[in-house]
Amino acid sequence: MKWWPLLLTYVVGLSRHVRADTLCPKEGGSSCKCQTPSGLIDLTPLSSTTGPSFTIKDSSGVTYTYNPCQGFSDGGCPSGTSVCQASTTVLGTIGTEVIHYDVALSITGLLIAYSATGSRVQVNLICNQTATTPILTYNGKIITLTVFDLTSCQCCYGGCTPSAGSSAVAPGIIGIVFIVVIIAAIVVYFMAGSIYMSTQRNASGLDIIPNRTFWLEIPFLIWDGMKFSVSPCRDRMSGYKSLK
Repeated sequence: MKWWPLLLTYVVGLSRHVRADTLCPKEGGSSCKCQTPSGLIDLTPLSSTTGPSFTIKDSSGVTYTYNPCQGFSDGGCPSGTSVCQASTTVLGTIGTEVIHYDVALSITGLLIAYSATGSRVQVNLICNQTATTPILTYNGKIITLTVFDLTSCQCCYGGCTPSAGSSAVAPGIIGIVFIVVIIAAIVVYFMAGSIYMSTQRNASGLDIIPNRTFWLEIPFLIWDGMKFSVSPCRDRMSGYKSLK
């Protein structure tokens, strides 16, 4: 039996998943934060305090539960578990959690790893600024190593940008700013115009209002427009004669 090609495949695949150039020290005492030359990785917003943040199934229907940054318990998986399989098998514990960056032979270059007795877990961190809702997918298993992909804007250096998922400025704020600008422009117009009329044209009283005739007529023009809008069409046309 030619077993060596299979063994070679396992070895190559294993090296692809576990080789890391830099082991990240805990940032501020948290294993979920990593300060890298490219920026800060902070996964704490993805953690749950009431249980696992993620529950998924592989193609065979096996259930996996996962919670970064904080341990949990799930059936036969006791407190302190980070990754649990089928609510019975601990694949990784919170005490072994560590982030690796600049990962060799890796598409993402960034992962978070766990271990337990006879088991290891690798979660590839995939940056996607549009993924405001994190997605965990099962990637496969190589001997004792279980691999997942975690896609989220929190997996990006510096975390989620303001443009991720929603506008940085709410539409209501834009409207308020627009109104404030218009009011400020009107105030400046009248102040500057009044100063000009009084100093350059020696105006006084209502005459200091710039374009006084136009502004004084506006209330009457508005009133005429309102009357025209609410009047029945037949009344407005009563003064016209038919061409027939």
